[in-house]
Amino acid sequence: MGELEKRNLEVVKHWAETYNHDVERFVPDCYAENCSAASMLSGAKIEGRSRFLKLERRVLKVAPRRNIRIDHTHAAGDVVVVEATLFDPDQGDEWQSPFCAVLTFKDGQIVEDRTYMDDTRWPGMQRQQ
Repeated sequence: MGELEKRNLEVVKHWAETYNHDVERFVPDCYAENCSAASMLSGAKIEGRSRFLKLERRVLKVAPRRNIRIDHTHAAGDVVVVEATLFDPDQGDEWQSPFCAVLTFKDGQIVEDRTYMDDTRWPGMQRQQ
């Protein structure tokens, strides 16, 4: 594994940690200013860090203890594929969604996030973009 892949995997660790504990750092620390984040199954897409942060703040209102558990990562060049589960320990199994995120990096930040997840099972995320 090359240095680029190692660096990107470190960002993914930070991505999960800040998602779980500090959304105000999650987006600005991990995503480029001109990032694109898309839910590939619903077709919803957000352009730009500030809009993405607004969405994450709305999600926190619905699920303040939502978390990501990373199950597997696969790094190749500027891309890391993350297999993970999104859950909220306060809400039970109906708020548990396995997902796959294809994260493309440039200069140590995510420029494109293509997430494959059934967001109809996750209250607060459907069609709020």
